[in-house]
Amino acid sequence: MAKGGGQVDAAGSSGGDGVEDATAKHMFDRIGQQVHDEIVKNDEAKKYIKELEGKLSLASIWNELASTADTCELVKEYYTKRLGGNSNRYPCGTRKEEVNRFSDKQQAEYDNKKMKCSNGSNGKDEGACASFRRLHLCNKNMENMDTNNNYSKAKHDLLLDVCMAAYYEGDSIKTHYTPHQVTYSDSASQLCTVLARSFADIGDIVRGRDLYGGNIGGLQIGTPCGKQLHVTTTTS
Repeated sequence: MAKGGGQVDAAGSSGGDGVEDATAKHMFDRIGQQVHDEIVKNDEAKKYIKELEGKLSLASIWNELASTADTCELVKEYYTKRLGGNSNRYPCGTRKEEVNRFSDKQQAEYDNKKMKCSNGSNGKDEGACASFRRLHLCNKNMENMDTNNNYSKAKHDLLLDVCMAAYYEGDSIKTHYTPHQVTYSDSASQLCTVLARSFADIGDIVRGRDLYGGNIGGLQIGTPCGKQLHVTTTTS
């Protein structure tokens, strides 16, 4: 294809600006840079940063200002005092499940109901799958959030629930991963990798992205700018 044609192929193509793309990745990188230059550098995105910024101390559960600025203490107070230790809001589930999230044995298991993966009950290889760890993320509290909250406190409440999920996910890694780290000392599944993947998963949930299941299901949480912040709940 000739340069400057203005058409786009998977590779070896050129955009409307006459720049040739060696690969599809180069094409997407170029387009991404153009969007960044147009939106970010021109300060368009900065208009909404403060509108979406949450503060734990302003969450609706506090009748007045929060008693402390410490994130971990606020999360513990939120669960133990304000929620009364409600098991439906415990991020890691009912506490009754026997889930060895970080064992080498379980890393080969998948959620066959949602993903139709290999190693299923029918014994057939059915395609790509989600990791066992990913399917038992400590985010159950986010599934039980109040979605009727299109008001000014929504962003603060969402931040508190995200911090709660992250707090208990970190605690789960600390208490459940260590024995497997000793057992599988030569395993590629080391602590830093486990941490990075778990918190990346929580980030995807907040952004409404599901690497394995797509943007299906979820909570619609109103924001002050009139937009909808989408929080998926398909990862439990």
